[in-house]
Amino acid sequence: MTTEIRLSTVDDLAEVLRLPVDAVGLGQEGCLTKAPDLDVLRRAADAVREAGKQVVVVSPIAWPRTADTVVERAMAVLGDGPTTVTVNDLGTAIALSGSGCTLVAGLGLTRQRAHNGAVAATGPVAPVIDVALVDTLGIDQVEVDLDMPLAGIATHRVRQVLDAVPVAFGRSCPTARHARTGPPDCRPLCDTPRTITAASRWKLVHGHREPLPTGTRALELTVWGNGVYQRTTGSPVTDYQIIDARWHPGAALAERVTALRAARP
Repeated sequence: MTTEIRLSTVDDLAEVLRLPVDAVGLGQEGCLTKAPDLDVLRRAADAVREAGKQVVVVSPIAWPRTADTVVERAMAVLGDGPTTVTVNDLGTAIALSGSGCTLVAGLGLTRQRAHNGAVAATGPVAPVIDVALVDTLGIDQVEVDLDMPLAGIATHRVRQVLDAVPVAFGRSCPTARHARTGPPDCRPLCDTPRTITAASRWKLVHGHREPLPTGTRALELTVWGNGVYQRTTGSPVTDYQIIDARWHPGAALAERVTALRAARP
């Protein structure tokens, strides 16, 4: 059983390194602006290795203007020592293939919702994973959330992200727009979540927004930076489990680790 704590900021790294976990993930799948600067990232990765834990660099979804920077940061850490990279877009995955590191397909690649606009869906569309795409990239490890059915990916090593399900990632950041600012001034805003309620949906077949169907419960969602998430209550079933530290501030993170270890078979 492997337990990873994922940090979107390295501010609490020293405390995390004292916890009984096997790996530390540095970064998040959302936005490059929030990712640690190159020197900070390299020093943090060195500290994780010196503590005897595995280093996981989480590369954010790369838009065209940030693609080179995302790859350069990952390659720099790879040159310092053993590193696993969780990739969240095709360009980064292709650029790092053959680099000698362990690649994991992150939520940006595996989290999809197939939708046919001609079908009058009455509920959420089930998530799917494009196994053929992952195989084409030569990646044999995938990262999913607790809402993702595992059927069809039995030949891959599956890592489960606990606590929340990603609903969407915005190229235009809702947090920055809400605060009427932008990079790099928006960077500290990602540390404070914002709760919203989804009372409507976007109907693809008509191309407009409409109220949720009668009887459908409005969803409470959490916005972290340019990512929107829904909490989940599912139980992990794989031997690699990822705790996102954002959801467990202060002493709650150690309590979450203790509870997860106590539940091990």
